[in-house]
Amino acid sequence: MKPAYRSDIDGLRAIAVLLVVGFHAFPTAVKGGFIGVDVFFVISGFLITSIVCQAVDRGNFSFATFYARRINRIFPALLLVLAACAIGGWFLLFPIDYRYAGKAIGFGAAFLANIALLHDSGYFDTSSELNPLLHLWSLGVEEQFYLLWPPVIILAWRWKNGAVVAAVAILVVSFATNLLLTPAHPSAAFYLPVTRFWELMTGCLLAIVAVKHTDRLSAVFAQHAAMLRNIGAIAGLALIAAGAALIDRSRAFPGWWAVLPVLGAALVIATGPDTWIGRRLLGNRAMVYVGLISYPLYLWHWPVLAAIRIARLGEEPPPLMKLIAVLVAFGLADFTYRFVEPRIRYRPTRAKTAAAFVGVALVGLIGAGIYLADGVPSRFSASVQIVTRDHQAEAMPAYRLGSCFLGSGSTFAPACDDAASPGSPRIALWGDSHAAHLYPGLLTVQRSDGGFSLSQYTTAGCPPIFGYVSAQTPGCTAANENARERLMALKPDTVILVARQWRDYDGPDHDPAAIDSMIKATLAELRNIGIRRIVVVGRFPSWRTPPKRILAQAYRAEAAGFISASEIPTRDGPPRLDRSEADANERLRTFFMAQGVAFISPTPVFCNDQGCLLAVPGDGTPVTFDGSHLTVASSQFFVRKVAKELLGR
Repeated sequence: MKPAYRSDIDGLRAIAVLLVVGFHAFPTAVKGGFIGVDVFFVISGFLITSIVCQAVDRGNFSFATFYARRINRIFPALLLVLAACAIGGWFLLFPIDYRYAGKAIGFGAAFLANIALLHDSGYFDTSSELNPLLHLWSLGVEEQFYLLWPPVIILAWRWKNGAVVAAVAILVVSFATNLLLTPAHPSAAFYLPVTRFWELMTGCLLAIVAVKHTDRLSAVFAQHAAMLRNIGAIAGLALIAAGAALIDRSRAFPGWWAVLPVLGAALVIATGPDTWIGRRLLGNRAMVYVGLISYPLYLWHWPVLAAIRIARLGEEPPPLMKLIAVLVAFGLADFTYRFVEPRIRYRPTRAKTAAAFVGVALVGLIGAGIYLADGVPSRFSASVQIVTRDHQAEAMPAYRLGSCFLGSGSTFAPACDDAASPGSPRIALWGDSHAAHLYPGLLTVQRSDGGFSLSQYTTAGCPPIFGYVSAQTPGCTAANENARERLMALKPDTVILVARQWRDYDGPDHDPAAIDSMIKATLAELRNIGIRRIVVVGRFPSWRTPPKRILAQAYRAEAAGFISASEIPTRDGPPRLDRSEADANERLRTFFMAQGVAFISPTPVFCNDQGCLLAVPGDGTPVTFDGSHLTVASSQFFVRKVAKELLGR
């Protein structure tokens, strides 16, 4: 159950892993390096199908042997990396981050990381650069393929050309699904196995043809075999290089773009090891060495890079530090290849295979335990626990996500309008997520002081502008239309408008002058409806490094004796502060006051000449749970501070 060794494939592995490592370490320099994963998929499809086809052709295929070999190949290095992340996270990660790391460990051990990442992707994603096991999504796709494909090909092998028909059918369906999902649901297209199987199946077809039709192919290439193969190999590398140069994160991927690396890898494999490219470039000792350690290098490089980003509170490390991290990853990969993998992969026994399987299962259970224990907050002092608890999980119900704060959909729930109180005014809150984060504060004032009814119409990524069309939020126009109907029916006394950005939600393609005209038309329509008072709340301060990380690091430094309690920062300025938004708010004030609209700038509430607040005064809770969205306590603090201007009383 082992195909003939090909040094050129190890060289192709080297190209794939170097592209991925380059992208993760230096994303602005190696913009398309993530296509290395697509090259890996083609290689995996070819090698696994070669193993299965050759064994079936000889009549000695065994599922037990096949899966035992997969365990011996994959599990030892994976076990080491997962265990290192669990242990390292105990000392390095704060509770909320350790909780998500535990989840990643559990799903990674179950080879379901791609499904978990798809489920978690959304408006308030945890920063991917701080997820030490983000890269295991591709391992999940491959393992799901290993489970599904062997039974299919063995069944199809009974009929003449059955294996080819099965592979082509899966490839066509998968590729079509990829093309359909990529524009509408990019996260699903990226992570789901059904949209990636065509890449693996390309390699599978090469393997099937190599086993079943070797003589026919040899006859086709007989006359000009050397020339054709060399041209094919050069063309294959050129396609991979073109993919790395032309594709970046702004492209809809996989889609049609993935054809470049997939076809390129297929050409390199199909032309064989005897081309000039195969012998001189891919087959040289340095490339073969990198190819041999490519699997442990792939596993190690991302946790190491994530670790230095975590240690720097999410700030991008300098190039030299990232280069050192890459060298450390190479060292760990070499150690794993030389001293860990050989003990099981090359000297297998049933006991070793079982131990590797049980080890990965146990570390997966440990990861699940870390997640269920909320990241074990007891590791830290009470002050750190306050700062690092999951304020986002607390905020989402308070924002009324899914009913009055829409992440998807376009119709607000009936509960978004309070029952009217006789003689009391109605206040309507309309806008995007920065409007939604004011609702907890408004609700607190309503409950404590009373005297008004409250309506909430908020949609993620959707400014309060009638007729606004958003490519990023397809339901924006309909949601604002639903808000219009509610406003016309209720005629609130005051409407509070809030948007994180008014003019550039969907990038520079929007014409600012056209947006300004739409804003003016919206304000005019609100007045025509009969709304007497319109208040606009400006832009909130934003941080590249969330305040909770800055505070938690300071508390940890205090506990270690590096700083005193008096040195724990209460405010933060550059470089971690992204923008106080003071200048932007003054421009907005000028624009809206010219339209006869009241304007409130959040900047004076949160910032002064020394910087911007990190925690709510007297409470200790961070002002935001991410870069700019207010925690519940911060929302209450802000609304209390501006209640008179906001409510007009």
